[in-house]
Amino acid sequence: MLLGLCASASWALANVVVQRAGRSVGAVPALFWALLAGVALSAAGSAVLDPQRGAFGRADAGWLAVAGVSGLTAYACLFYAFQHGRLTLAVPIMSSWAVLSAALSIALFHERLTPGQLSGAGLVIAGAVVVARQAQRGEAGPAQIGHGWLPASVGTAVGFGVLMPAIRLLAPVLGSIGTIGAVYAAALILALPVILALRIRLPFPPRRAWSWILLSGLLETLGSVCITIGSRRAPLAIVSPLASLASAFTVAFAWAVLRDRPPRSVLIGAALVSAGVVVLAL
Repeated sequence: MLLGLCASASWALANVVVQRAGRSVGAVPALFWALLAGVALSAAGSAVLDPQRGAFGRADAGWLAVAGVSGLTAYACLFYAFQHGRLTLAVPIMSSWAVLSAALSIALFHERLTPGQLSGAGLVIAGAVVVARQAQRGEAGPAQIGHGWLPASVGTAVGFGVLMPAIRLLAPVLGSIGTIGAVYAAALILALPVILALRIRLPFPPRRAWSWILLSGLLETLGSVCITIGSRRAPLAIVSPLASLASAFTVAFAWAVLRDRPPRSVLIGAALVSAGVVVLAL
């Protein structure tokens, strides 16, 4: 439980930092350099802290490919949504990843949810739908700064929902920290052909942007390591909702510090998501 809460706190801070990094240099360059930083940090941490690992087999290679695709999808959509959208709108939709992750955990690991936790999952879905519908109707308020953040938020939820069970399967082989670096590296390898085909420029970030990029890589890596270790000690269907409490923390921070004040209907949706996440974690 403590590791799930640590992951949620780390990701809540990462959400704010990722938005700053994306708006400093653009979503794609920020994502590329942040993942590269995450690979370096994970490699260093794994060399020191990961215990002896198992043999890497064909099935593990398949799950690493799944993790690479889902991780690339999740992070590309995350950086794009935060560059073009508002935290108080995007984060509640993204937090529904915990519901998908819990569902896959039930199927893959034969975990079970209580009736109360199933009710919490329903609240998360209902809240995400409320926020999405209000945003589509143009009731998100004048501070919405771009288009495409809504499908990107959904893509983030799907990507992370698939990624977390894959990470749990890989952790016994690659290590709790090494798995995160391997997933980042796989995502970068998959991204390179797309970047080259679309001729996307990846300029070296200016000095003022490096603090946001490095911090986003550190916080994302730390949160992922916490949930990976937590899922090896407790059911992922329980750890995932605890980690997705980051949505509640992020919305509260955006409201209190960033003065991001969406309409009441959007706040109701965000409150439903937050309440559902809390119920899921009980």
